[in-house]
Amino acid sequence: PEDENLKKITIPIEYPQGSQPLAKKAGTAEQAGDLVLFLASDMSSHVTGTEVYIDGAESLL
Repeated sequence: PEDENLKKITIPIEYPQGSQPLAKKAGTAEQAGDLVLFLASDMSSHVTGTEVYIDGAESLL
């Protein structure tokens, strides 16, 4: 069956050396609020249609 063939496929993953950015520490509500404040300000007047991650670069891994 097709499911059995999919189980055989592996993709090698290489993790960077050292500690992860937010290992064992979650972001704070204040950090999310900082982004909201920035987006509501004139400083973000040139920011359009992009996703912004507040995750300490965890999504890059």
